[in-house]
Amino acid sequence: MRFLFFLLMGSQVFAQTADDIINKSIAATGGAEKWSKVVSMKYEGNYVMGPGMLAPITEIQFTKPATAYYSDFTWQGMTSKTVMQADSGWTYNPFGGKRETDPINAEEIRSLKLDADPQGMLFNYAKKGYTADYLGLDDMEGSEVHKVRLTTKEGDMIYFYIDVQSFYVLKMVKRMKFKTKEDKSFVVYSDFRKNDFGLTIPYSTQRVDEKGNEQGGPVMLTKITTNPVFDSKLLDKPLSK
Repeated sequence: MRFLFFLLMGSQVFAQTADDIINKSIAATGGAEKWSKVVSMKYEGNYVMGPGMLAPITEIQFTKPATAYYSDFTWQGMTSKTVMQADSGWTYNPFGGKRETDPINAEEIRSLKLDADPQGMLFNYAKKGYTADYLGLDDMEGSEVHKVRLTTKEGDMIYFYIDVQSFYVLKMVKRMKFKTKEDKSFVVYSDFRKNDFGLTIPYSTQRVDEKGNEQGGPVMLTKITTNPVFDSKLLDKPLSK
């Protein structure tokens, strides 16, 4: 009887589909109706460099009126920037003394596009060209999570670790295969709060390595704005000095 009980429990777990888990996660974080109205997101906060050392950051993701991405990082009176629009982009990094922009290559654009979706990759994933697979239950530092994998047309794989109780995404792992290398990134999410639009979003993100060790400080957000006004000036290159 004990064996039969665990056999039945296992069949119930794997009877679930990726869509079951994804839909529950979307419902838990605001619902499909709210997420369908999202065309842009603005994140403001600080990168924690160390105790009492905060570097202001901004990140903005747009799909309307243009598909674009903007981010900046300010430290010691200098500000670096990253901008992407459609299939091109540039970076500006004055910390090494350079005062000109550098273009973003095709591999970086491909990676950035995965992170620059204001709705997140899980919402309407099939319409965005992804396939989804449910990989069953996993353990994340003592928390039981559902593991869902999205695969892009290019063969990139993104793994989502979704809490079985809250259905919040607690961790994301991105694996991308390029011509000469495979790139992996690991991000842990926490401090989930509801913003003014009614979406529940993590206000703290932490990059980790494959073993879960923290890589640098966390990003602690102070404000998340849904559908901010589009400012095209953000996409302008800074003047060379």
